Amino acid sequence: NLTLAGNSLTGRLVPTLGVMSSLQVIDLSGNQFYGPIPARLTDLWALHSLNLSTNNFSGGFPTGIRNLQQLKVLDLHSNQLQGDAKELIPELRNVEYLDLSRNNFFGSLDLSVENVSSLANTVQYINLSENNLGGGFWGSDAMRLFRNLRVLDLGDNGITGELPEFEQLPNLNVLRLGSNQLFGSLPAGILQGAVPLVELDLSVNGFSGSIPKINSTTLVTLNLSSNSISGSLPPSLENCQTVDLSRNHISDDISVLQNWNGNLVILDLSSNGLTGSIPNLTQFQRLTFLSIRNNSLEGQLPSAFGSYPKLNMVDFSSNKFDGPIPYSFFSSMTITNLNLSGNHLSGPIPLDGSHSSELLVLPSIPPMESLDLSNNILTGGLPSDIGNWGRLKLLNLARNNLSGILPSELSKLTVLEFLDLSHNNFNGPIPDKLPSSLKFLALAYNNLSGKIPENLKNQARHKGSKSNIRIAIIVASVGAALMIAFVLIAYRRARFQDFRGSTAGGGDHAKVGRFSRPSLFNFHSTTEPPPTSLSFSNDHLLTSNSRSLSGQMESNTEIIEHIAAPVSHGQQDPTTSGRKSSPGSPIGSSPRFIDTVEQAVALDVYSPDRLAGELFFLDASITFTAEELSRAPAEVLGRSSHGTLYKATLDNGHMLTVKWLRVGLVKNKKDFAKEVKKIGSFRHQNIVSLRAYYWGPREQERLVLADYVLGDSLALHLYGK
Repeated sequence: NLTLAGNSLTGRLVPTLGVMSSLQVIDLSGNQFYGPIPARLTDLWALHSLNLSTNNFSGGFPTGIRNLQQLKVLDLHSNQLQGDAKELIPELRNVEYLDLSRNNFFGSLDLSVENVSSLANTVQYINLSENNLGGGFWGSDAMRLFRNLRVLDLGDNGITGELPEFEQLPNLNVLRLGSNQLFGSLPAGILQGAVPLVELDLSVNGFSGSIPKINSTTLVTLNLSSNSISGSLPPSLENCQTVDLSRNHISDDISVLQNWNGNLVILDLSSNGLTGSIPNLTQFQRLTFLSIRNNSLEGQLPSAFGSYPKLNMVDFSSNKFDGPIPYSFFSSMTITNLNLSGNHLSGPIPLDGSHSSELLVLPSIPPMESLDLSNNILTGGLPSDIGNWGRLKLLNLARNNLSGILPSELSKLTVLEFLDLSHNNFNGPIPDKLPSSLKFLALAYNNLSGKIPENLKNQARHKGSKSNIRIAIIVASVGAALMIAFVLIAYRRARFQDFRGSTAGGGDHAKVGRFSRPSLFNFHSTTEPPPTSLSFSNDHLLTSNSRSLSGQMESNTEIIEHIAAPVSHGQQDPTTSGRKSSPGSPIGSSPRFIDTVEQAVALDVYSPDRLAGELFFLDASITFTAEELSRAPAEVLGRSSHGTLYKATLDNGHMLTVKWLRVGLVKNKKDFAKEVKKIGSFRHQNIVSLRAYYWGPREQERLVLADYVLGDSLALHLYGK
């Protein structure tokens, strides 16, 4: 037994490890080993457990693994291994536990009976998630051989086609197929108890049709989010505890919830077309998470939710609820996050007495950490009781009809980071002291007077502080503040005009071309991109275990960028710029934002004659081909440190904002896809959602696509047009 797990060891594995013929267990997980896996390991004929997970091994698994006849456990997850799964799987014999997740394996699982029989007879656990698998599943004849299989996780790949008959797997407990390119109808058999499933994840695919009746008594977790499912909510859920049906096209009266059982712990029905009003449900006493945002629900909010003993997070935002906010939401001892924004709620904020002596058990500090009541029609003032809510980190009351004087008790919110009271009717002085923990403060469009509290000005000046506080306060009715703003804008205008003059009139005339024309878009390369078949995906929303984009730079290829002063008749005298990008988010700023030193120049970035890579869609609202994007007229909008921004017009007239990322900013396709899908899942009325991303055959071809929004950037308004 050789176990050295979790010791941060580094280096390569020595081939002589293969001479230790008595080894039965090798566990080197959680280290920093790199390089290929030594071929001599396949000489360890007595080995029955091999765990090399969470390292940096690369290359393929050595041939000869079929020699390991005693091997029961093979865990290689979280490395940089690669190879064709269609070649590796037939080599595995007698393995019971197989985890190859988070690697770069590719190929199809469409294997014959002969190729899977040696593995299928014994395997109980298969995890191939977060790889680059494509194609379909093994056929029905091969499927029935996996009679001992309990867990099958193939999530985060590119598997296509309809689902096979998983009813042939009598012991299957967990089936995770999220974030693939599957389509067709939902599997009625496994939802009706044909197999003893405990968890089913079919999220982020292209399934359509309605949800079959759910009769399974074993099913606990059901995730069908981010598909194209329509029809009604299921009439019952049996024993389900976690249900995510968000981001579909389900249109039904929400009152069906009163027929569901009380076992639910997590329920997400957000971003559908649900209608009606929510009954005053009392059976969900185990509920901890409830989101029904972005639907068409109306009526008054039921007070029963405030009395649920375990409910932490409530999101009813972006609906049509009206009437007052129930007091029970604020007297709850468990709710930490409450979002009721974007409705038609009226009346006062029910803070006064919400934690009064009527309660038998008084919490020392109310549990609320995030409260968003913005975009309603609330009236009255901000109660002084707000000072008792010492755990608040976010308070958003913007765009209501609130009035009165801001209470000095706001200073007691010592961990508050976000405070937005803008677009109301508050009057009187700004409190002398506000929480020093603030990172965002908005008081715009009120009738306030006075000046910024001294403690905030001191924090804002201290650039080296850990919290990196940035405070933007606009006090609309203060004469002195207006004068300062006027002087600042005039100064900025003067600077911009001076700079524009010094560049001989450089232009705000953006160039128009097509993504396929080398005269405007060519990569600095002597070879054409290899032909690659297009691959489409309904990858919109949910991914788990998201990892951030790699910030490492690759210097072997650079984009040649031409910055030219405008010349009559389209002539140019280009000069090259070798400025490298800085690591960070791939999503640029507003479409017309350009750094000050580059605002008066036209920018051309070379790109390929045609886009020949993979185009993935984050939702089903728009589809087009990479060829159509290639020929779209493209207007240069601007440039940031992450790349160049274009406006592209598709054949149907739809306009897109296309961010062409700089070379080296994105290195790993899997991490890039995860980050884009994570950002693309954000839905907010003030955020332009991502629509798709493109991964080309060469590192120069990385694109992020969003809807084009008319209107210039804040910078352009400040600097002049």
